Amino acid sequence: MIGRKSLVAASLAFLCLVSWRAVGQQMPQFSQYMTNSLVINPAVAGIENYMDVRSSFRKQWVGVEGSPSTLYTSMHASIGKSDRNATGRGKFRVRSNGSGPKVDRNNRFRRVSPHHGVGAIVQIDQAGLLRTSSVNLVYSFHVPLTSTLNLSSGISAGVVRNSFNTSKARAISPSDVALLGDQVNMTKADLSVGTWLYTRYAFLGISGAHLINSGSDFQAPQDYSISGRLVPHYFITAGYRFQVEDLMITPSVLYKVAKSSPGAFDLNLKAMYNERVWVGASYRNKDAVAFLFGLNVSPILDFGYSYDLPISGQHKTSAGSHEVMVGLKVNNKLKVLCPQWVW
Repeated sequence: MIGRKSLVAASLAFLCLVSWRAVGQQMPQFSQYMTNSLVINPAVAGIENYMDVRSSFRKQWVGVEGSPSTLYTSMHASIGKSDRNATGRGKFRVRSNGSGPKVDRNNRFRRVSPHHGVGAIVQIDQAGLLRTSSVNLVYSFHVPLTSTLNLSSGISAGVVRNSFNTSKARAISPSDVALLGDQVNMTKADLSVGTWLYTRYAFLGISGAHLINSGSDFQAPQDYSISGRLVPHYFITAGYRFQVEDLMITPSVLYKVAKSSPGAFDLNLKAMYNERVWVGASYRNKDAVAFLFGLNVSPILDFGYSYDLPISGQHKTSAGSHEVMVGLKVNNKLKVLCPQWVW
């Protein structure tokens, strides 16, 4: 008979092997981070003139039993922000008195005033019998370095709770003591920090997540426990937005690495027409190719969709991964259709 401790430990190890976290990475995989950079860098909070609210659902590796699924809702807003030369939506705007030269939209949002950003992220990730829930509060501060260059630094703090549902585990022996009790749990404090250097057309972000690296235990009935810890993750991202008439093209790259694990990178390309409809593609080395689509329905509503086609060993057993995102721009007084400072 397998003891409770050994069965739970083996099950947890299996769960790690069936996700992209197999090499020690614990954070969920996202393709729509190009639409919501807050999920990888807290310094993005408050970067726009409106409150940005987003909900996303991702189903990874469709067709694989116990494959990961992730649901999250995020929001962030600025406090004390006033962009100079801000004119709002449209190709051209005339000064309020009706005189003077027209202002090209490319000259909008060039310089920001020092301001704060606040936000929150609530996330649930399910992989087999392992459920990870987290709640984080976010704070950032933005300062202009020059007339066009801005810098922000941010911090995200909260809690992460891992729950392993033993009641649904399939025992080797019906009388296995491992099935006593409903679940085993682990709760830890969580901390992320980041910085974001940006202009109207370029950005560079560096961030770290799960930085509180103290060990803790899954608490189980019968006085059993299993050692566990959050693994630090690090992200570097950069991109440049080209403007050609009504077409905006944004190539970008993301490098990510977890402690004691090999690094991975994403190569991305996004094209947007008339600030309303966009398409994109992303190559995730040795993992998948993602195809993305989005629409800015109005100054309030937008949505995005992505499909990941696996190019690793998963392509034989998986029908790919789907991700859907819905966004709201709350209190968008300037009627901005698409984000002005990020991707």
